Amino acid sequence: MLKRINNITTGILVTGIIIFTFNTGIYSQPEKKEFFRILELKDTRSPGKDNALIKNLSSNDSDIATVSAWALSNISDTQTISFIGKELIESVNNIKEDKTSLFRTVVLAFALGQMNSSEGNSYLADALNLILSKKNNYVPLLTAEIISNLSRTGNENELNRVLELQTGDKQINAAIAMAIARFGMRKIKSDAGFRKLAELFEQTADSTVRRNVTFAFNRINDKEALIAYNTELVISATSPDPLARMWALSAMGKQQDTASIEFLLDVLKKEIDWRVRVNIVNALGNHKIDLNSPLLEKTTNMLIDLAANDPSVHVSVVSWQALGKLFAGADSRNPLASKIQQDILFRTSQSSPIDRHIKAEAIKTYAKIFKDEAKADLFAIFNSTDNYDIKSAVVESFGFFDDPMVYKELRENVSNDVMKYNEIHPNKDGSMIGSNDLAKMYRAFVSALTELDNKMDNENRNIIRLILSEFASSKDAPLTDMCLSNLQDSIYLQYRAETCQIMTFDYQSFTLPKDKDVMLMYIEAWGNMKFDGAKDILSSNIKSSDYDIAKASSDALLKITGSDNSSKITAPKYRTDFDWNFIAKLSEKKFASLKTNAGVVVVELDYRVAPFTVMNFVKLSEKGFYNNTIFHRVVPNFVVQGGDPTGTGFGGPGYSIRSEFSFLPFDAYTMGMASSGKDTEGSQFFITHSPQPHLDGKYTMFGRVVEGFDVVDKIQIGDVIETITFSASR
Repeated sequence: MLKRINNITTGILVTGIIIFTFNTGIYSQPEKKEFFRILELKDTRSPGKDNALIKNLSSNDSDIATVSAWALSNISDTQTISFIGKELIESVNNIKEDKTSLFRTVVLAFALGQMNSSEGNSYLADALNLILSKKNNYVPLLTAEIISNLSRTGNENELNRVLELQTGDKQINAAIAMAIARFGMRKIKSDAGFRKLAELFEQTADSTVRRNVTFAFNRINDKEALIAYNTELVISATSPDPLARMWALSAMGKQQDTASIEFLLDVLKKEIDWRVRVNIVNALGNHKIDLNSPLLEKTTNMLIDLAANDPSVHVSVVSWQALGKLFAGADSRNPLASKIQQDILFRTSQSSPIDRHIKAEAIKTYAKIFKDEAKADLFAIFNSTDNYDIKSAVVESFGFFDDPMVYKELRENVSNDVMKYNEIHPNKDGSMIGSNDLAKMYRAFVSALTELDNKMDNENRNIIRLILSEFASSKDAPLTDMCLSNLQDSIYLQYRAETCQIMTFDYQSFTLPKDKDVMLMYIEAWGNMKFDGAKDILSSNIKSSDYDIAKASSDALLKITGSDNSSKITAPKYRTDFDWNFIAKLSEKKFASLKTNAGVVVVELDYRVAPFTVMNFVKLSEKGFYNNTIFHRVVPNFVVQGGDPTGTGFGGPGYSIRSEFSFLPFDAYTMGMASSGKDTEGSQFFITHSPQPHLDGKYTMFGRVVEGFDVVDKIQIGDVIETITFSASR
């Protein structure tokens, strides 16, 4: 296993913030009833009776003051900003050289950074000015933290204040570089900011500073700046730091300058880190290479070789994707296109032992390049395999065709296959879908239809509309989502009333909690389409004991009628679990061992940082909830995601828990909770392949991998979590 380099933020993790978090008295005294009361307020998103949390900020008990600030950071009530801000200024003004004082100040700054308010930014800016006037060993660390939080919500003025800072301190300079990146990710950028990045890069050889500068150039994604500061990118691209290489090479791909292709190909030959290879391949795919250029032949040969022979499935998959981008729209008679065709047809033959994920991507690439000419070959592959991942890839590939009428032949082939499948595997429950295999194929079929429908005449488009309406009622959340999203498109405007009426009829067959996700989709669609005929259903739903159903119905009625019915909701907003005895004993289950078909991954759970999240994860695991579930989402060099019992990305435990945000970063091999927004977490989780700073403070981080890094690297879509067990030590 390659040496992992995780820390990319300010350097503070190595110097002690995690130690402070774990060793402070806040988490070592579970018998404190006041501490549990604060956790309860955090979880119910309440500042407490008589603003108890605000009063706690000035408590003589530093632990209580700190955890109250942390609770307020998650509640994010802008009415508390002035109280938090004043405490931050006082804390900075009286900063002491002890860990407790430092930790409290860091949490106060983080709380303001989570508010997204100009008032909070003003307090952070004042704190920045104040801390720089202090003489204290913690000044660099605190300065870095304040800068980090300013960059999360600040505007151009705050960016300019950060750019004015002149210091030789590596920790502060690393924070400045990351701050420029965070501003840039929010579209706040300037030439002065790019010059500052170059200045920081040139004045030090410190790996963290240079890594963060490179990350900033890559994430801000300003083509002119990327070209202007190419020298810095080239230096990083050849550094011993794989993260710096990874981001530098991605940035060079965004230049879209063919002059860099030779360089990219050269470093690709030598690169040993699969994550960096993924980024180089993606960078090559971003280029527009002249079809007659010798560079195209070199690039094509390299990508075909990687697609066939790279030891990482991730690299092979993105290599096929890159080839699809490079040759999309190319003349199929091009000799290189013919070479790709021959290779794909060989590797997708029945006798080829190629990994199914690679084979599926090769099929999509074939269709993307050859489109309608590939029809006979695609149907041949479809009818010669029993693997429904491959069948689904073939079906989805028809969405690349120019002739939309291919949908008729595709529909016939899919229907015939379903009949044969049902003869062997009878549908015993009477459901529309019947099995996971058929669900995959139906989703692929609908995906293809949604790519073809805008090319059709009205008569055939109406047929597609009826097909989508039928599949919308399938109770398969991904299918319903695709169908309803498409049915709301303006191309179906003339059929909207009829579509909504069909939906009203179908809705009667849905039940809670089984069909909750699909019900929410229907409710939202009615609101978006302003369907007056759904008012009775929506009005009745407001009385539902399920808060999400009631709230969604209220929102839909507001869109339809203009009337706010939210005051009529009686269902409790939050599902809570204040099992304090369980939380107090989480240290006995500190390590989670995820046994998968690819191997075992051991995760150290951050139960002090995210106690409710960890408790939820442990309880679900001990009930067997995760047993035999799959990793349903894998994005190379980003995340692997699992925890959905439906294997679709739409499922969960039937309830939501609250987010538990912290200042701890999403470094490589970090475990976080998947969500669709704040306080929507359930059971789905992800593990990062590499650092992902854009997730910091926006997702719940609740653990980090300590064993089985190579297993995480191998995981692909469909790999299985067999069991999850826990222990107090490794």
